[in-house]
Amino acid sequence: MNTVNQVFDWSRFTAALRKEVVENSRALLFTILCIYGLLTLIMILGNLTTHSATNVADALADKMPQVMVGSIMTVVVCVAASMSFMNLRTKTGRTSMMTSPSSTFEKFLVNVLIYIVGLVVAFFACAQLADLTRIAALWFFRGDNFVVPGPINFLTCISDIAKVNVPTEVTGLRSMGVITILGLIANAGMYLLGSVVWPRLSFLKTFAVLYAIEFCLFLIVAPLFYFFGDFNSFMTWLLNFVMNNGFSISMLIFVCVEIVLFFGLAWYLFKRKDVISLKWWK
Repeated sequence: MNTVNQVFDWSRFTAALRKEVVENSRALLFTILCIYGLLTLIMILGNLTTHSATNVADALADKMPQVMVGSIMTVVVCVAASMSFMNLRTKTGRTSMMTSPSSTFEKFLVNVLIYIVGLVVAFFACAQLADLTRIAALWFFRGDNFVVPGPINFLTCISDIAKVNVPTEVTGLRSMGVITILGLIANAGMYLLGSVVWPRLSFLKTFAVLYAIEFCLFLIVAPLFYFFGDFNSFMTWLLNFVMNNGFSISMLIFVCVEIVLFFGLAWYLFKRKDVISLKWWK
């Protein structure tokens, strides 16, 4: 291994990648099997509830299978990101991670690659495999009164969420598909940051802090808007803001800032971790 370059070395990186996969193979395999089982159950139940030709055609036209799978993916990505630094929960895990010969950047990149990029790829593979399982399980029951659709493409499931109930004439929302995908990356970064700050019960703690912040903002903004705001003027301004593409541009800038902030802060705080203490401010 190259000991001169302490930032990134390919051989060190691949060794750290293999080490993380091997050591946590059971947890990763269990997660993937749970995703596959959940998607298979939902797809079979979805086909059973929309088995008539009319209902199936309406569901496929409205992209409801893709929207359902995309909604599940938004949760799965957050849960997977919160697992990124689960080795930090115990002193043994921290010792193993901190004393390995790979650099801090390589360790961070390994966890991002496995628990965010890797599990996203695994999710799409599970979705397609679950869809094929649905077809295999229900194929022999098909008939005039029971329709079994062929394979469905779930690669566009995230962008399809943004297209539901968005009128085509509202040009200011046409880029919401891209914004939704970037928003998913930002959410992954937020829960990745939570995994660094709170390795134990990371998902629950990050979720609680997020909605506590949102609730506090609501308590501050709502009274101000009630006493000093003009609802009709605000709705008129908001409609013009959306129609003139201002909303999409603002959201695009906002989610890009979130991505840089969450991943950058997660990297900075991870560098400050040590074997003895989990406190992020040390």
